[in-house]
Amino acid sequence: MPKEKNTNDLLKLILNLLLIGLFIIITYRIVEPFLFGFFWAVMVVIATWPLMIKIQNKLFNKRWLSLLVMALILAFVCVIPFLLIISSVAQNGHYLIEWAKSLSHHELPTLDWLNSIPMFGEELHQKWLELIKTDGSDLISNVQPYIGTMIKWLIEQVTNLGIFIFHAGVMIIFSLLLFLKGESITKYVYVFANRLSKQYGETTVTLAGQSIRAVALGVVVTAITLALIGGLSFVLTNMPLAGLLTLVLFICCVAQIGPVVVMLGCIIWQFWSGHTASGIILIVVAVILTTLDSVMRAYLIKKGADLPFLLILFGVIGGLLGFGIMGLFIGPIVLALTYKIIQTWVDEQS
Repeated sequence: MPKEKNTNDLLKLILNLLLIGLFIIITYRIVEPFLFGFFWAVMVVIATWPLMIKIQNKLFNKRWLSLLVMALILAFVCVIPFLLIISSVAQNGHYLIEWAKSLSHHELPTLDWLNSIPMFGEELHQKWLELIKTDGSDLISNVQPYIGTMIKWLIEQVTNLGIFIFHAGVMIIFSLLLFLKGESITKYVYVFANRLSKQYGETTVTLAGQSIRAVALGVVVTAITLALIGGLSFVLTNMPLAGLLTLVLFICCVAQIGPVVVMLGCIIWQFWSGHTASGIILIVVAVILTTLDSVMRAYLIKKGADLPFLLILFGVIGGLLGFGIMGLFIGPIVLALTYKIIQTWVDEQS
């Protein structure tokens, strides 16, 4: 009889585990489309909570007024720039089409300045002259097999842009909810962490919050600095649509695409238009921005979280490679938590 009872208990345990696992899988599938927006909202709320409190104190200590202001700020930073870019492309698309049609009526520049490049400049200039003589037919024949791949890539990027805007909207909704109940949610998180580990729970949550705030502020401050420097260079070199290019540069820096894509396009345009001096200036600025993008971001994150520089740098790079944009936060936070837990454990043993 005892053996039969044990068998029943084991079967009951297995069924309970299967049922719990089934509920977890179903729940995950339901909330999966909103997870990116939710985690993004958590990062935003932790990073901007002090700002929200300051706004609330200025607005007669009314939480709903501060929520309205924060909603406008988040929409202005995360959603409106993309809508402005799409609107601008739609309004000016016919100019691009006319410009493309007129290319066949213009002689391509000889780009004599290529000869001044050491080592491979003359060979590069000779290849360019041969390309002009054949009216680009050789280049077109070589590129033609990849046109379908390029079109597919463009369609994927448009789809990704739509998904990103959806996640941005979800992020704003969750951010407002977290702002509204921030104190009670924070208390619940600390209680939950304490139940998991009375020794390290609260310390781990505090460190995670500091790391998230440091990474978020490091990314935003770096993006603003790069956008200001890049925008100033656009104005000095008389780039058309300098304001829109500055906005695109800021978005690329926030999204961790980097300033290279925008700067490279502007450099090509300057040399194509025959403005060699302006192109050289933009090359110098591009090198400066690329260096600042790596060094400044890691420095600001280290300053905010008081963690080793290499730890943060590897966390940012590894997180981006492993998890995409969200890995920018996941990487440094996981490494920071691991580092602090191991450090505390070693200190206790000594």
